[in-house]
Amino acid sequence: MASRKNGEGNFIVRGIRAAVQFLGEVKAELTKVAWPTKPEVVASTWVVLFAVVVTAVWIFAADQFSSLLINGLIGLIH
Repeated sequence: MASRKNGEGNFIVRGIRAAVQFLGEVKAELTKVAWPTKPEVVASTWVVLFAVVVTAVWIFAADQFSSLLINGLIGLIH
């Protein structure tokens, strides 16, 4: 019969102990998090939405300009 090392148990027991330890550490770390307030979340959301709209408009304008330029060049060739 194989002897156990320091009474650690089989791999299932070690896995469960490791998972419990990990979840305990996660809980301890989550108590240290500085969670944002609702007004901070709302303000950040508006900033992100504004940045997305500005980026979308810029990409649309660049696409339209490049399309106009390429179509003009193709028109010169034909």
